Amino acid sequence: MFRIGPVVDFAPEGTMTGGGDDVRLVIRESSPVPVYEQIRAQIEGMVRAGLLHDGDKLPSVRQLAGDLRIAPGTVAKAYTELAEQGVIETAPGRAARIRRVATIPEPLLEAAKTYAGQSHRLDASLEDAISALRAQW
Repeated sequence: MFRIGPVVDFAPEGTMTGGGDDVRLVIRESSPVPVYEQIRAQIEGMVRAGLLHDGDKLPSVRQLAGDLRIAPGTVAKAYTELAEQGVIETAPGRAARIRRVATIPEPLLEAAKTYAGQSHRLDASLEDAISALRAQW
C-alpha cells in the first residue's frame, strides 16, 4: 500500500517505510528542493530500495495532489520525469505503475540504514548527512 504523509518540516526515522508493505511519502516544506523533485526522488528511491515493485500502482495525480494539498501539475511533473527515466509507466486513463528497475544491493541498503541511524543520533539534518557522504565520496 502506498500511504501519503502530511506535509511536514521534519520526518522522523522510518517515515518513508512503514510496517509490512506500507510505504510513505513525506514532503518537507522547509527543503530547498522543489516539491516535484522531492516526490520524484522519493518514489525512485522506494523503487530502487525494493519497497515498490514492478506493477505496483501509484495514486492518481489528482489523488496524490489532494492528499498533499499541492497543485496537480506538481505531481504530474514528478510522474512525467519518472516515466522519462523508465521508473514508471503511464498512459491516458490508466494508473501509473512501477516498472522493473534494478534495485540497490542489500549490503548497501544496510550500510545506508546504519549511516542514517547514526546521523539521527547526532541530530544531523538530511542535507548535512548527504553533504558528509558526498565529501567522503
